[in-house]
Amino acid sequence: MQIIKSPRSIQHLCDSLRRKGKTIGLVPTMGALHEGHLSLIKKSAKDNDITVVSIFVNPTQFGPHDDFQKYPRAFKSDCHLAKDAGADIIFHPTVADIYPAGFQTYMTPGPIAERLEGQARPGHLRGVATICVKLFNIIKPHRAYFGQKDAQQLAVIKKVAADLNLDLKIVGCPIIRNKNGVALSSRHAYLSPDDLQKAAVIGETLIRAKELIRCGQKDIGIIRSRMLESIEAQSGLEVEYISFNRWDDLEEVTIISDKVLISLVVRIGKVRLLDNMIIAG
Repeated sequence: MQIIKSPRSIQHLCDSLRRKGKTIGLVPTMGALHEGHLSLIKKSAKDNDITVVSIFVNPTQFGPHDDFQKYPRAFKSDCHLAKDAGADIIFHPTVADIYPAGFQTYMTPGPIAERLEGQARPGHLRGVATICVKLFNIIKPHRAYFGQKDAQQLAVIKKVAADLNLDLKIVGCPIIRNKNGVALSSRHAYLSPDDLQKAAVIGETLIRAKELIRCGQKDIGIIRSRMLESIEAQSGLEVEYISFNRWDDLEEVTIISDKVLISLVVRIGKVRLLDNMIIAG
């Protein structure tokens, strides 16, 4: 497995691989890899001749009150994990490599990025879209892999790729959960075992919402109230939002009909945990 830091070097290498007829898969990450990331790497390794994993903690997707400096970093162990999962190349640039002095060009995804996390964290998805388009231009992958846990990010990147006629396929992959049903996240490093045990109610609540819908409940107000009651019954958890949006343009819906994304953010102390489920109405 190669570790490459220079954008120009990996660009030349990937251009050469494409000329040789090799297919390239990209798994964009911010490191602190867990089984969710590894599932994406394994999927890419199965689908493609070459798998590139980018490890870059992207400052432009963090707000002034976010945890950029404290975001977990474990590059050495990340490399071992990525290699074992099937990665061929690690792209690990510096901030100066990606955002050199005078950088001022950003991707603005539009209304799809202004709700949900876009409303809770202004500018976050602009930063995500910008780094992804830069990675796509540098590496020129045939496919790029994103987990459904960050469902809005997946929807935004699909929209950006379609709108800009990018020559690659965006591949969405299932949420990976721990044994208690908690959607895996690098931010679990901030939580105690007791916190993670409490967080199990988040996934359980989504399953109950799905059951309600399957039993014929279409009233979003009732479903949301039941979800709030379930989560707030667990001490130490605070619901930031529960949202119902059409998949995958993320227009807000008032009644369950077609495919719906139920997404929520729950705080445990200062840690925000995202989870979601896509349900066919």
